[in-house]
Amino acid sequence: MQNDMRSTIQAAVAEEVGKAMGRQLELLVKIAQFLGIEPGPTPAASAPKRAPVSPPAPKRTPSVPVRKWVKPQAASKPARTEPAPQKSRGRARAAGRTATATTPSPEASTSYAAGQEVRYKQGRGTFSAKVKSVDEKAKTVTVARVSDGKEVVRPFDKVTPV
Repeated sequence: MQNDMRSTIQAAVAEEVGKAMGRQLELLVKIAQFLGIEPGPTPAASAPKRAPVSPPAPKRTPSVPVRKWVKPQAASKPARTEPAPQKSRGRARAAGRTATATTPSPEASTSYAAGQEVRYKQGRGTFSAKVKSVDEKAKTVTVARVSDGKEVVRPFDKVTPV
C-alpha cells in the first residue's frame, strides 16, 4: 500500500517536473532564436567561442601623483600637554550653586544610627527608609526602603534624617 502511494507520488512529481522542464526548454529556444543562435542538442557546443584576450598593456605612470586615503592611526595623533577645554552642556549653572558644591553640606556631617528613619534620593524621587548600617570610611549608608524593603547603599549627601 505504502509502496503504491510512493510510486504514485514519484510518477506525479516526475510528470510535473517534465512539464516544467519542457516549458523552460521552449523559453530557451525562443530566446536563442531571438538572439540569432541556432538551437542544437548541446547548447554549450553551439555557443560562439571568444577570441583570446591579449595581455593588458603596461600602466602609465600618471603625471600627477595620486594619494591614497589612509585611515589615521590612533598613535599618529600628537599627545596633548594641556587638558582638553571643557565644553558646557545643558543648562547653565546658577551662580549660587557652584559655591554650595564645594562646601560640605550639613547632611554629610550628620552621623546615622541603625534603625533611624531617613529619606534618600534615588533617580528622580525620594523614598522613606530605615538605616541598616553606616560606613563612615566610605561615607555611605545602607538603608531599607519602607515601601518594599529593598536595601540600597547611598552616599551621605543623598540621605537626610527625618
